[in-house]
Amino acid sequence: MGRDNKTSRIDQLLSMAWSTNSPARSVSIARQVLELSPENTDALIIIADNTEDPEERIRILSRAMASLDAEGNCKPEDREILRLTVNERLAYTYFSDGNFSDALSACEEALKIIASSDDPDAQENEQDMKTLYYRLLIELKEWHKILSETMKDEEHYPAWGYSRLVAAWMTAPGRSMAVCANMFWDALMLSPDIPFYMLGYLEEPDDNSDSQEQDDFDFALMYYDVISVSDDLCNWFTRGAILFGLLTNRFDGREREYVLDVLDTLGGYEEYERMSSVVVEGDDRAVIEMLAANKCLSE
Repeated sequence: MGRDNKTSRIDQLLSMAWSTNSPARSVSIARQVLELSPENTDALIIIADNTEDPEERIRILSRAMASLDAEGNCKPEDREILRLTVNERLAYTYFSDGNFSDALSACEEALKIIASSDDPDAQENEQDMKTLYYRLLIELKEWHKILSETMKDEEHYPAWGYSRLVAAWMTAPGRSMAVCANMFWDALMLSPDIPFYMLGYLEEPDDNSDSQEQDDFDFALMYYDVISVSDDLCNWFTRGAILFGLLTNRFDGREREYVLDVLDTLGGYEEYERMSSVVVEGDDRAVIEMLAANKCLSE
């Protein structure tokens, strides 16, 4: 097979492998590519994507990373985006396997590539990578670094909000309640349903749910145990979520009676009674602004 014909065949096979909805077929086609190009980067990534064992996936992804340093394993114009792709996958795989230091290294490398790239495809997953980055810093208890990084972050999204809240609490537990309270309301403003997914008061979205609901659930699934780094934080966070939930009618019937009892146990019942006479009907944003203005959760 001539070089041009071989290249054309590889491109054709990779297009088929990336576009098919069948994992088995995708892997089968990728293996055909490896017969023609033994260290083809795309083919290795495809096989890694369909490998369940994390250690084996890391081995294949590491092989894919090494393949980028040699000519002929990918198109030169694709090398940057493929390096980003491999780093992203390594970061998530290390994270799921509990190897947080290596995950952080891969995540930082991915963010460097994104920051220096003018490729729109490279920018597409920036927020996902930053979310993982903050989540890893929490696992590594890098509280001061989280506060420093969130201060520099111009984009405000759930990972920014919840990470700085946890970091502020852990840096000065119980001594900066007013600051933490403002951070809680700021985080809640970004997406008011997230705490209710985190605490199990909302069920997983079904197939008919919109993308925002799914995004909120996915984030909550990744961050739900973050508030448990401290029992006091978990209780205080739950108190704030229940207070907001009651004032926005998120609980009905028996559930409402149950959470009122929980709120009383957490020391928030008097605050709820006070705010019940202050808060008027309005959207979530209006209620959050009222709670923040009345310094709720500040004590």
